[in-house]
Amino acid sequence: MEHGARLSALRITTAVEAAARDRAVINGGVPSFDLMVQAGSAAAAFLLRELGDRLAHGVCLLAGSGNNGGDAYVMAAQLARQGVTVRVHARMPPRTPDAHRAAQLAAPYLVHGLPTGHEQIVVDGLLGTGHRGALRDGLWADCARLTLARDRGATIVALDVPSGLDATTGEIADGSAAAHVTVSFGTIKRGALLQRAHVGRVVLLDIGLGAGADRPGETDDGAWRWADLVGAGALLQQVAAADAWSAHKGTRGRVALAGGDEGMAGAIALAARAALQAGAGLVHAVVANDSVAAVQALVPQALAHRWPEAAGGRHADANADADANANGSAAAVALRVDALAVGPGLGRNPRSATVLQRLLDQYRGLPLLLDADALWHVAEAAAALGTDAASLLQHWTRDARAVVCTPHPGEFGRLLGTHLPPAWSERAALLQQFATRAQCTVLLKGTPTLVAPPDGAPLWVVPHGTPLLATGGSGDCLSGIVAALLAQGASGDAAAVLGATVHGRAAEQVHGAARATARGTTLDDVLAATRSVWSALATPPPLPPAVLAELPAV
Repeated sequence: MEHGARLSALRITTAVEAAARDRAVINGGVPSFDLMVQAGSAAAAFLLRELGDRLAHGVCLLAGSGNNGGDAYVMAAQLARQGVTVRVHARMPPRTPDAHRAAQLAAPYLVHGLPTGHEQIVVDGLLGTGHRGALRDGLWADCARLTLARDRGATIVALDVPSGLDATTGEIADGSAAAHVTVSFGTIKRGALLQRAHVGRVVLLDIGLGAGADRPGETDDGAWRWADLVGAGALLQQVAAADAWSAHKGTRGRVALAGGDEGMAGAIALAARAALQAGAGLVHAVVANDSVAAVQALVPQALAHRWPEAAGGRHADANADADANANGSAAAVALRVDALAVGPGLGRNPRSATVLQRLLDQYRGLPLLLDADALWHVAEAAAALGTDAASLLQHWTRDARAVVCTPHPGEFGRLLGTHLPPAWSERAALLQQFATRAQCTVLLKGTPTLVAPPDGAPLWVVPHGTPLLATGGSGDCLSGIVAALLAQGASGDAAAVLGATVHGRAAEQVHGAARATARGTTLDDVLAATRSVWSALATPPPLPPAVLAELPAV
């Protein structure tokens, strides 16, 4: 079974993983103070470039006693040097050597005092990634000042994480002030990714960690991986042949999408449209007899076929495409395809269970995607046989070149035979264990989406998406995109990560154009928006200096 390539990626870190990266660079000869200067300077440059129109009334920075406060002192000094009126409020003096040095060097440029209420930007530099638990009295009061400034219309900019947000778990302490923008240093912290509404827009800044930001040493510590535009573009190179000027429908990938029981033709129609939008050269819809006409009417570009009524060999005749009757009146034939996806609208009845088994036998060895009702049948069969779903899935798909499963949390819990735990660390561990035992890539839909490779490699995280995707048919669209990528030659990991990225980014584009409302928009808008997302992945736009990546506010 094919496993995804171990590509370099941006990392989403816990507090411990973030500290390990800093420590590795420092042990390599970079002074810790240099990292602080780079962090504060990059944050100041971001404010001057992106929020310069709000600097006329000055900036107030709330500085803590630790290194997060040191970052704030550096930032304050750099802004003051550029002519910005700066006030710094520090309840306690610096307690770390680097923060103390930063405060001393910044002293000639600073005015100390509480926010005046006129500032349009207030910076939260109170607590960093090391904080856990409740806010102490003094810090609670300072966070209340941040909330008051926000209520008055000021833009709140948090350094690394908003104070009171646990960088690892995402737990938000009572009194923590939500940020409009969080500038993250070196890596994005896991807690910030789990609390997107609290952190606002996330801007990842380069502080000089270099390759150490990917992993802190010779061994990988398991930090989650994120394919930003550049990383997703690298994954897209796995299917570059589909975009060649000499490509034809065969080289662009032939996909079989199976499901569409009576009354559920729309699920396969959405998957087929998404696969075509993803560049598939040919899409075969394998549906119940009563759904054939509906699919052809909804997606005339697709060829429609009836469900197989009897098991057959997987080797198709070379002229199968020509011989297949597109209106579905002929008996089902073995299709010449490059990937098979089963599940959208398949149904939960004995007949659809038989169809699943026959398709798995007929197309044994092909890249495979299982979604929705197909996963329900896996869980049902495992329970009936008294075995675990991962082992059964591995047995059923052992000959496939790549297998991708795309459950939502409820479906994944059913596969596990239990409810998913609320803690993301436990949820991630269960996901990795299942993917390894089943020997498949598992894409767990959600906010964020997690992708577990079959080889035990660190999880991929896809932090993109909006409420537009919380609607029936959204998962069918995702299945079509991933299936097309599998047919074009992408590994299971790459197809899952890339598919979820395109799906989520397209929704973000539509959501932004709709002024942050899910009303008045549909999945048709999301599919149409994938065009610009594919273009951005093929040619990622340049980023400003010292900016590694960005995530929009939600």
